[in-house]
Amino acid sequence: MSYYKLFVPKQAVGANLVYFDLFNVSTSGYTLLVESVIPVISGAVAVTGVVGVDLLLTRTSAVGTGGTAAVAEGATITAMTFSNQNGDQPIDLTKVSARLTPTGGATAGAILAWRCGFPEETNGGTYTQILDLVKGWDQNAPCITVKGGTGIRVIQGAVASVGNIGFDVALRLKQL
Repeated sequence: MSYYKLFVPKQAVGANLVYFDLFNVSTSGYTLLVESVIPVISGAVAVTGVVGVDLLLTRTSAVGTGGTAAVAEGATITAMTFSNQNGDQPIDLTKVSARLTPTGGATAGAILAWRCGFPEETNGGTYTQILDLVKGWDQNAPCITVKGGTGIRVIQGAVASVGNIGFDVALRLKQL
């Protein structure tokens, strides 16, 4: 089984923004096991805000379109990238894809998790890590299974705020 991290660089928050999607192509020959999706609020920006942001993790029934496609083994801190944890097997982007801020597709499916974070840098709560969208308080909770022809995405709720949020995603590829 291959282990990967998906680095999702920080983006400006926005009402109803789809931060990213991750999709398993129907003919990939894999099942994706998403171990964690951890929101990371950046304190490297000066903002003043009075409301938090709701983050929702949902399934998807279609691949994302538009936005910026993820790369494999990238070294640019502003690009979404898959990195093999062992450094020996780059991910096959024809079988598993991801998009930063997709503008279409990534069709909403079942809601899997909801968390709220406060992205204003002068509030102490900003630096309290938001709970993992997969595990929450239960570190023994099962991972999310993403079968072929499906995916996941993280979207912000309808309330606007200020600040930047990125994500740290851990996943495994299990060959069928």
